[in-house]
Amino acid sequence: MSSLSSFARVLLSLGLPTRLLDRGPALNGTKFLAKAALRASFGGRPFQMVNVGACDGALFDDVTPWLHRIAGARAMLVEPIPYNQKRLRANYPDASRFVIEPVAVTKTKGTITVHTFDAAALEAGTLPIEFIGCSSVTETNLMSGKNAWGEADANFNKFAPHLKDIEVPSETLQALLDRNGISYIDAFLVDCEGADWMVFEQLDLGRYRPGMIKIEVGALPAAEIGQVVVKLKTAGYQVGFQAEDIWAFA
Repeated sequence: MSSLSSFARVLLSLGLPTRLLDRGPALNGTKFLAKAALRASFGGRPFQMVNVGACDGALFDDVTPWLHRIAGARAMLVEPIPYNQKRLRANYPDASRFVIEPVAVTKTKGTITVHTFDAAALEAGTLPIEFIGCSSVTETNLMSGKNAWGEADANFNKFAPHLKDIEVPSETLQALLDRNGISYIDAFLVDCEGADWMVFEQLDLGRYRPGMIKIEVGALPAAEIGQVVVKLKTAGYQVGFQAEDIWAFA
């Protein structure tokens, strides 16, 4: 994206009227990121993102690509799947600003089994492109075949042979933040296909208080969605739902 078109996008985002913003939390997210881009053009503290479950930082992601529009932005991008790690580094090649942590976030340090799809099948186009971001440490509908594409979708039999389990290292969220010297977070994203509350539960909102938080809750049970909302509301965040995501603003 050229610097001119990027600047035009930022200005357009800043001009969104309140009545339009109120219709969709994602639009509030766009305005938040546009403001960050404008501030960055005048220097000051670098914008810093933490993204747990970053995938490749591009597909089906309306937030992470803003790292390319916010001058000097930094990020810790957590992604346990080797195939996605390669794509992620290709999309964010500046290792001095964009740290890729090749681990899964869990409650204790160790290793964990991740359900994923065969990289060769993804690369060959045998599987739908959205499967690139569907790895999980939990038994989601997609990974178990239960109602994945409907009550009795025959497609699962076609895709199931490409499912595989891999062992990946795991770390607690705080250990990763400490290891990378992260003392503040401007935007915090979680997209972990069913492990989202386990990750978000570990974030110390009193210590970091990100200006924007986005959490995918589509694969969470109702009780855990409620826990996400209670934690955010208790901390004084403005909370909104859009599609399968919760957006929250300090």
